[in-house]
Amino acid sequence: MNERLWCVHIEGLNDFIATDSHDSARQEALAINAYIDKAEKGPRAAILRAVVIEWPFTPASHARALHDDSRDLQTMPHRRPPSSDAHDSMLTSIARRVKEIVSVARGK
Repeated sequence: MNERLWCVHIEGLNDFIATDSHDSARQEALAINAYIDKAEKGPRAAILRAVVIEWPFTPASHARALHDDSRDLQTMPHRRPPSSDAHDSMLTSIARRVKEIVSVARGK
């Protein structure tokens, strides 16, 4: 059986967040986009968009990312209660995820 694997792709960062279903990917993308729309008012808001796509990598990497991303998702700004420094929190989270992507890419 060839089961489809889903993720949220954050365009502008080229980041992928593995999800366990199409529905959970859709819900996560909606939450991320709502957060971006609220937190980002400048030119970056136009380039940061979360979309649902099929996982573009191997099934094994999806399983690994699903485990790792579940932990990361809990600390991402769109999952936290609103605060006065939401903009800084989003930038910190994005910077951390980009750093992780770069380190994984170097390891390949």
